[in-house]
Amino acid sequence: MKLLLLGSNGQLGQAFLHQLLQLQQQRSQFQSLALSRNQLDITDSVALAAQMAAYRPDIVLNCAAYTAVDKAEQQADACFAVNSSAVQQLATLCQQHNSLLVQFSTDYVFAGTRAQPYTEQQATAPLNVYGHSKHSAEQAIQAVCSKYLIFRSSWLFSEYGHNFYRTMLRLAQQQLAAAEQSPAQPLSVVNDQFGCPTYAGDLAAIVLQLLQRYQQQGSLAYGVYHLAGQPAISWYQFAKAIFANQQPAITIVPVSSANYAGAATRPANSALDCTKFCDTFGIAPPQWQAALQQLKQATL
Repeated sequence: MKLLLLGSNGQLGQAFLHQLLQLQQQRSQFQSLALSRNQLDITDSVALAAQMAAYRPDIVLNCAAYTAVDKAEQQADACFAVNSSAVQQLATLCQQHNSLLVQFSTDYVFAGTRAQPYTEQQATAPLNVYGHSKHSAEQAIQAVCSKYLIFRSSWLFSEYGHNFYRTMLRLAQQQLAAAEQSPAQPLSVVNDQFGCPTYAGDLAAIVLQLLQRYQQQGSLAYGVYHLAGQPAISWYQFAKAIFANQQPAITIVPVSSANYAGAATRPANSALDCTKFCDTFGIAPPQWQAALQQLKQATL
């Protein structure tokens, strides 16, 4: 089977590249073509159509996305161009070429007002431009494409790109450096927003496991699924876990999100319930604590 990976230079794209390399070493039957934004900008409708016609992939993994949540409030057109309009065309092309489309969405399609984790049956109500753009993509795919998997995930972290995990490590280094000159200021981390940290490597590995089933069976239970790390926690709790056993110790303090009001409104509780995914595919959701330990060991 031929697999086309779009957005290969992003955080999730790089995670998929790493997993695909491991599959190739195991003599996987996947023939893959990975394209970065510089190689193929998915907002270029002519180039996208030409690439699909030339390669004719059996599977399209779309990791291309506009992910700057706060900037999106001022750059709504750019955000929608990548996250919605381009995805609509991609879904149409996948339908034309009988390709399976794998799309990644977000917990930010929800308002975050529930006390319990969100299931796929709960009503969507995005609070910001980014969430609206990803929700629009979901609707477009379902309207025109018959073979699709939409995975809503959240709080992606990894050794690649820009994410909370790497930001915390950078700020910790700055704190330790400043402490050599004068008493360092503690790191302030929001403690009233809850979600599910998800290691990009785990997400990529699980999705590729499913695609190997697709390769063998020729079909899957298509639809929208929640696939995110467990358990749900606050940003502050996640930061504490990142710095656990750190020597020397990193000082962090919990604060209200009101102290860090960004341009985009964020949901208070966007935890995702992954029961549907587990019941359908018989695969347990990833555990973010285990991923953190692996990352720590890799950096020792």
